[in-house]
Amino acid sequence: MKRTCVHVAFLSVLLAAGAAGFEARPASQERAALESGDTFSDTLRSGTAGPEMVVAPAGTFRMGCLSDQGCTEYELPVREVTIKQPFAVSKYVVTLDQFRFARGRAQVSYKFEGPGTSPASWVSWDDARAYTEWLSEETGEKYRLLSEAEWEYVVRAGSTTAYPWGDELGANHANCWVCGDEFQFAAPVGQFAPNAWGLHDAVGNGWEWVEDCWNDNHEGAPSDGTARQEGDCSYHVIRGGSWRDGPRELRSAFRRPVEYRRFKGANFRVARELAP
Repeated sequence: MKRTCVHVAFLSVLLAAGAAGFEARPASQERAALESGDTFSDTLRSGTAGPEMVVAPAGTFRMGCLSDQGCTEYELPVREVTIKQPFAVSKYVVTLDQFRFARGRAQVSYKFEGPGTSPASWVSWDDARAYTEWLSEETGEKYRLLSEAEWEYVVRAGSTTAYPWGDELGANHANCWVCGDEFQFAAPVGQFAPNAWGLHDAVGNGWEWVEDCWNDNHEGAPSDGTARQEGDCSYHVIRGGSWRDGPRELRSAFRRPVEYRRFKGANFRVARELAP
């Protein structure tokens, strides 16, 4: 059963960013008691709530192109990965309001105009890393980018189909150029139904940076879900597809290399370690 911890003090800017339903940073014993599907938010030094986090369970899954739909050599070989410890992942990608709040440490030149609840766009890999470092300093907790394996694990949320919701793209499951949704550009976060583990916009709407260096396939990748730190580290992996992409890019297994520079439609989700 999912539980939500409640935070009572908010800044209006994060209310606008969808930060309702948060609580202050849990004490160590409370963190240890968190269960899969629980949500919480750590408190920043200002008393403001940080990103809303969802607890993902430990577990084993098969990573790569499982559906035989549009597989590329980049998505093979299919392999088994074991996530040994539960961890938390942000329910939404980091928004413009949240990123601007951290502007002193994680500066970015905003080229995308939109409401504060839109995904932070034009974000480089370095920008994303800087934000996680700032968030760690603000909360006293360990925040970071997801590894590529963790990203696919939480996006699949137990599914083995082409998309988190099934093998057919269907209509209005996500924001892409042929998804049948109303949006012409990046949509405010949370406009579509969450996946089975409570993540919104798991695919579509914007590409998500992960920690890993680029490798042309999954051969030799860690089986414990940690980030791959060898390979071509002038490029990093992006996952999920954006509002400008189509069915192929939105598949759970799809992956692409990008230099760590800023590019249109690039944003990210954060992970947080739960071990005391």
